[in-house]
Amino acid sequence: MTNNEQEISQPSKEGKDVGVRAVNPSTPQPGDPDLDTTVEALNKVLYHSGHAGILLLTIIVISLGLTLFAYALDGGITPQFDIIAASSFNMHAQIGAINTATSIISGVSKPVIGKLADLTSRPTTYVIALLFYVVGYVVAASGTHFTAYIVGVALTAVGKAGINLLCQIVVGDLTTLQWRGFWTGMTIAPYLVTTFITGFISDGFVPDKWRWGLGMFAIMMPVLLIPAIWALYGVQYRASRLEFNIGYDPKGKGGMGNTLWQGLIAVDIPGVILLGFAFALILLPLSLAQSAGGGWMNASMIAMEVTGFVVLALFIGYELCFAPKPIMARNIIQNKVFLAALGANLFDQMTTAVWNNYFSSYIYVIKDWPNYTWTVFTGVQDLSLTVFSIINGLMMAKFHRYKTMMIVGAVLKIVGYAICFDSHTRSTQNTATLAISQILLGVSAFTALGSRVGAMASVPHQDMASILAAYFLWTYLGTSAGYSVASAIWTDKMLNFMRDETPPGTSESTLRSIYGSIKTLRTEYAPGDPIRDGAIRAYTRTNGIILLVALTVTSLSLVCSLLMPNYYLGRQQNAVTNTGLDGSPVDISSQRSKKEKAGQEVRPY
Repeated sequence: MTNNEQEISQPSKEGKDVGVRAVNPSTPQPGDPDLDTTVEALNKVLYHSGHAGILLLTIIVISLGLTLFAYALDGGITPQFDIIAASSFNMHAQIGAINTATSIISGVSKPVIGKLADLTSRPTTYVIALLFYVVGYVVAASGTHFTAYIVGVALTAVGKAGINLLCQIVVGDLTTLQWRGFWTGMTIAPYLVTTFITGFISDGFVPDKWRWGLGMFAIMMPVLLIPAIWALYGVQYRASRLEFNIGYDPKGKGGMGNTLWQGLIAVDIPGVILLGFAFALILLPLSLAQSAGGGWMNASMIAMEVTGFVVLALFIGYELCFAPKPIMARNIIQNKVFLAALGANLFDQMTTAVWNNYFSSYIYVIKDWPNYTWTVFTGVQDLSLTVFSIINGLMMAKFHRYKTMMIVGAVLKIVGYAICFDSHTRSTQNTATLAISQILLGVSAFTALGSRVGAMASVPHQDMASILAAYFLWTYLGTSAGYSVASAIWTDKMLNFMRDETPPGTSESTLRSIYGSIKTLRTEYAPGDPIRDGAIRAYTRTNGIILLVALTVTSLSLVCSLLMPNYYLGRQQNAVTNTGLDGSPVDISSQRSKKEKAGQEVRPY
């Protein structure tokens, strides 16, 4: 064997550094899908089976593209529906409880969905996600109580988690490291258009017809996604004719019952339930305590917190000692690159949740803008995230690196928060400053995208779905913690600040009315009204505290970004086995400079 052949056949030095076992793609591992399956099958069916493969690929691309467009519309409009719906039940302050619950559910759903995608197939998992999405919005739209609304959006959160994760998995299946960042960024490209049209749509539903808006998405999403599901089933069928085994192959052949049992083991249902309950019991009291009788002295709040930490301890013990298939396998926990990438994205998303939880409400109250302007302005950050995600993807493809851009994104996010301070640690009301801040916060896409690509590069392909699921799990749990922190600050400070800032003699019933409903505050008190002005001052004081917390936490994302390695992003599917999409070895030695071959990274990206 020549020196060049040795370099090709062995895992890269970068792969060894991550602390995970580099596996030969041709060697099956117990309990894993056949390693010569999904990527190779998709490659052969879509690109090497003539016109039929091209037709299936076209249907998948168009259908998923339209689905992502609808997903972007959903992401730009339904957060506005949430605050209006909560206000209609006089529960605006509890918007943090909605966001916390949905983030926890989205997070714990990720490992289940990721394992289901391997256990069954990509299209079957899409069907399950779509059912949750539709049923959830039907329940939320038809509910007559705030509890029913929360249940509905919680069910929909499972569906959204599935659609989002499956898109990321498919991108990982079909792209090399060089272009993965770009195509990951392209999955949110619809925001380039939807940011400017969501205002027109929300204007037709806010504030009184939000139920019809939810129903619109319950109809739209199945119509757009079903063609892709059909085409993916077609790919699966054609792959089976080529003798590819796509999906999870459980141990033993004991029939359907054994298959279902092995499926439950693979998904780690007990661990998921324990983790979800633990975080819900720990975080939800932060949002609910101020509305409970006696606040934190309420026995129910204390019991929830204590029980939550006990359940969390049980989860850790179960995962370490008893779980046949733990949510995070040992090789993932020991993967230092994954931990650094997770930290960078987790703290980044946590600060986003802290700031964004009440940002839309803040703008709705301090600016007397039409619904269209309000919706577009609050979508500027999403627009910025999209633009910089695509730019970052192109830079990764050009320079084959990502770490420097992660650091740039983290630094500019700190600047974006810092410029929002006004005098006396209040948040600013200046439109230009808020707009510039939203754009700078969007540059954090450099951090988020780089961390995701780095995490995916740090494992062989058979671990990609699992590591993505774990990555999103803890990111969403961090997001839910951010929502809870913001909600705790809001419910603890806002009403007292309103008492301080509104004119003396303002009745308690009036204060509680404008505290519970931004719709009441905006529609019944015109700009210049002493009560409206006093409430705005209370908003700036409360938001200033939230801003300080966000600024502090986001610095941790910068620290984690500095700890990331700087993998070479070439034609390989990952940086561990250095194999291409068709499973064959990729020689990256010709793609790297002499200094890089010697272990010295000289490229800035």
